[in-house]
Amino acid sequence: MELTPNNEHQKRKVVPLFQSGDYFFHRGLEAYRKNHLHRAIKLFERAVKLTNQEPVFHVQLAAVLSEIGEYERSIDILQQVLAENGDAIAECYFFMANNYAYLGLFEKAERATLRYLELSPNERFTEDAEELLELLRFEREEADDWEEIDAQEDELIARHERAHYLLRNGEVKASIPILEAIIKEHPTCWAARNHLAEAYFRLGDDSAFEISEAILEQDKGNLFAICNLALFYSKKGETKQAEPFIQALKTVYPIDGDHYVKVAETLCAVGEYRLAYERLRELNRFELELRPDLLFCLGVSLSHLGEQTKAQTYIERAANLGSEQAENFVSRQRNHKSGTEDIGYHIWID
Repeated sequence: MELTPNNEHQKRKVVPLFQSGDYFFHRGLEAYRKNHLHRAIKLFERAVKLTNQEPVFHVQLAAVLSEIGEYERSIDILQQVLAENGDAIAECYFFMANNYAYLGLFEKAERATLRYLELSPNERFTEDAEELLELLRFEREEADDWEEIDAQEDELIARHERAHYLLRNGEVKASIPILEAIIKEHPTCWAARNHLAEAYFRLGDDSAFEISEAILEQDKGNLFAICNLALFYSKKGETKQAEPFIQALKTVYPIDGDHYVKVAETLCAVGEYRLAYERLRELNRFELELRPDLLFCLGVSLSHLGEQTKAQTYIERAANLGSEQAENFVSRQRNHKSGTEDIGYHIWID
C-alpha cells in the first residue's frame, strides 16, 4: 500500500522507524557494546530528543557520559530523572554516587550509595554499591590523614619561607636556627640544606662545602647544590674546583622556571656571561620586570659582551624597578666611582 496524504484508506499517523526513540536507543546500545562511546552518546541524545518521556533513555545517556568523564552533566541528567520520577528508578542514585566519587565529593557519594542500597537492597548493582561504599569510607579516612599531613607540610613551608626571607634580607644568622630545626625534623628537605649551606658560606664557615657535597652524595644532580658549589668555589678564587660544577650547569636547561633562573643567575655570577645572556634573553619582558634583579643580571651580561648601550638601558630599567644592585651601581656611576668595566652580578648582598 502506498502511503501518501491522498490515501483515503489510511487515516492514522504512521511514524517511520528511523524517527522512533526506540530505534536510536537500540542503535546506541549497539555502539556502546562496541565501545564506540561518543557515537553511543549521539544516538542516545537522539533517542531522548524523540522520546523525552522515557526515563531509561536519560539514565543510559547519563551512564555513558560518566564513562567519558562528563560527570557534572551526567549528574544533572540523573537529578532531573529523579525530580520527574521520584525514587522509582533507584539506579540513578548508584550512578550519581560513582560520579560524585570521581569528582572527589566523597560525602555526597556515600549518601547517594546509601540511598540506593536502602531502595534496592537486592538489585543488580547492590554488590557494586557495597564495594563502592567500602572504598568511599577508606577514601574518607585517608583524606583525614592527608589533611593532617597537608597541615604539617604547610607549617614546614611557612618556616622555610621565613628562613628564606631572612636570607634574602641579609639576616643570615637569624635564618640558621630555623633551617637547622627543619633539617632535624626533615633530614631530606634539600631546600633547607641548600639554604643552610648558603648561610654558612656567607658567614665565612667552610662547612658550607661539606653540606653541599653531602647533598650531592644523597641526591645526585641536585641543581641548587651544584649552583652553590660553583658559586662558593668561584667566590673563593678556586677556579679549578669550581670548573666541574660550572661545566655541569652549562648543559642544564631546566623546565621549572625558578630552576631556570637560578642557573642563569649563577652562570652570570661566576663569569659565564654569554651563556647567562643566552638563558636570560629567552625570558619574556614581563618575567624580567617582575624580578628587576634579572634585568640587572641581563645588563651585566651584555656589558661584559661589549654591548654597553643595551647594558645601560637594562641596568637603569632595573634600578627604576627597585633592584638594589642596579640602584647602587647607577649611584656609583653618577658619582664617577664606577664604570661598566667594574660591573658584576651577586646572587646575594651582605
